[in-house]
This record gives sequence, C-alpha cells and structure tokens, in this order.
Amino acid sequence: MSDTLLKIENLSVSFSGFRAVSDVNLEVEKGKIHVIIGPNGAGKSTLMDLITGKTKPTEGKIIYDGVDIAGKEPGHIASKYKIGRKFQGPNVFDNMTVYENIEIALKGYTSIGKAFAYRRTDKVKEKIRKILEQIQLYEQRDMMATELAHGQRQWLEIGMVIAQSPELIILDEPAAGMTDVETYKTGELVKELAGKHTLVVIEHDMEFVEQIADTVTVLHQGKVLAEGTFQEIKENKEVIRVYLQDENGEGF
Repeated sequence: MSDTLLKIENLSVSFSGFRAVSDVNLEVEKGKIHVIIGPNGAGKSTLMDLITGKTKPTEGKIIYDGVDIAGKEPGHIASKYKIGRKFQGPNVFDNMTVYENIEIALKGYTSIGKAFAYRRTDKVKEKIRKILEQIQLYEQRDMMATELAHGQRQWLEIGMVIAQSPELIILDEPAAGMTDVETYKTGELVKELAGKHTLVVIEHDMEFVEQIADTVTVLHQGKVLAEGTFQEIKENKEVIRVYLQDENGEGF
C-alpha cells in the first residue's frame, strides 16, 4: 500500500494567459506535515484552491487516495474525500459561543435534514469536549467567539475543521498575526494532529516551519523551486537567493 495520500502531477492553471501554477509535481505522505513556502505571488494559495476545487486546473492531475479529483466541485471534495481547509483569517461564527462553533461544525450538522434530526447526545458532547481540550479552549467554551484573542480564534477555526473529521487538513498561514507564545502553541497543536490526519500548511514564519515540517516544498513563480527537509531547504543557495535572504543578503 502506498504511503502517498496526495499526488500532484504536471498541474497548471492559467488566468488570461498568466500561468499562476506551472507544471507542479509533488507528493504528500499520509500522516505527515508538508509545508509549502515561497514569496508572495508564488502560487501557494492558488495551489490550495486547485486541490480543494475552488479553482479548476488548465491541465494536470490531482490524485487523492488513488482518485483524480482535479476539477471536481468544492463541496464534493470536502465531503466525499474528507479534505478540510482553514483559510488565513479566522472564519468563525461571532454570534455563537466557542462550544456552539464546534458543535455546528460536526458532520451531523452538514445538511438541513441532519440538522433537524440532530440531538446533543453524550457521544456528541464527549467529542466536542475532546476537541475543545485539544485546541486549549475548554475553559473558554461558554465565551462568545468575539471575546477570544486572535490566536484563540485561529485555534477555534482549526477545531471546527477537526470536527469535520477530515483526512487531509489544509492550513493557510495558521500562525499569521500571532504572538511568539501563540505561534509555538499552534505548532504543537499542528504536530499533535499529524498521524491521525495529514496536513498541508502554507506558512511564511520560518521558525514555525522548522518546528512543524516533515517536508518543505518551495514555490517560486508558480513552479517548484526545491523540496526537502527544513535543513536542506535552509541551506539551498537558490532558495536563499529568491526567498530566504534578509536585507543584508544573508539566509535565515
């Protein structure tokens, strides 16, 4: 049995003649954390849009667990293939409590029929409790989402993604705008999710990438520039030149 959950083959997409993603090939192993980095405009978010069906590819394949999902509808991809995505900004229900946000994200609430049939059983309450403890928000369960700090709101949305029981979780800059302490806690949460879930993470914070990454892929101008461990990427001269060097021309 293959250890590859997601295999992207010669994937490209063009917008009015501009190739935002160009002949991308990469593989994501089951249970691992695969981080995508690169300069702004490198095609990172577009690649995630292609995987989740938000954008249709011009050419290429997206093989997910042996099935080509390229071009399928987003709702179909999310539900049938169990792919969950968290965008950069926290997207939560501000007029609900932390507990209610997790509750509404559960799979039993994903259709009108199921919503009417829904009951807050002991099994449901136990699942919500475990998720709240996992994202370190159990003590805040009765707070309104608007009362949470920025980092806590990010964790809440990660919890909402977890509640949908995805096999693949896509996180778009989960550490954006966080304090150093929040960033570290987020990294530990992401590592805890690995194994049970497979994760693809877009990130700019190199310390965070070092904390979590099993494999790092660098995109540049829509193409794969390099791939390897964090240490290999950190020492790659071409990656340093186009992305990692600071104002003094030195690497991370």
